[in-house]
Amino acid sequence: MFLDIKGKPCLVVGGGEVAFRKTETLLSSGATEVKVVAPLLHPGFSGLGKKGIIKFFRRKFRLSDLKGAALVVCSTDSEELNALVGEAAAKSGALVNVVDRPALCNFIVPAVFRNGALTIAVSTGGASPALAKKIRVQLGRTYGGAFGKKVEALRRLRIKMLASKSSSDKKAYFKLLRKI
Repeated sequence: MFLDIKGKPCLVVGGGEVAFRKTETLLSSGATEVKVVAPLLHPGFSGLGKKGIIKFFRRKFRLSDLKGAALVVCSTDSEELNALVGEAAAKSGALVNVVDRPALCNFIVPAVFRNGALTIAVSTGGASPALAKKIRVQLGRTYGGAFGKKVEALRRLRIKMLASKSSSDKKAYFKLLRKI
């Protein structure tokens, strides 16, 4: 799923390692407003809190936490709480992902590989997140390293080509594209 979540209120319910990783993913995807609700927080959250983008609420989840949330990620060890958050978030109109519970989600999170402007997402539709992760690692071997610089060069050439409409710019763009 590719979403522009900048300025969209995001809620993470849970404070464990998985919730921490999901919060990092939200931030790396452009989230600028994240609220984390959990009685206990993974130590990694302390480093994220210094960015000022995250608000922590060290307590149990309340239904009122959903107010205004555009996107909700729930990762707790309580099946009852996961079900409650999943159902209530969906009813509120939010996008909701309950980690490892596709039936409680209205979207799933793919395994993502990033290299500069290149982003490749892999999904098995929830059938095997481990396989999606394995494929993501393989993609990293193919499209890692200097490949991100090639994508950036294509971006610059494309902007120039679209602005000038010159045939020489168009030829340069497609010549570079063929080399990749």
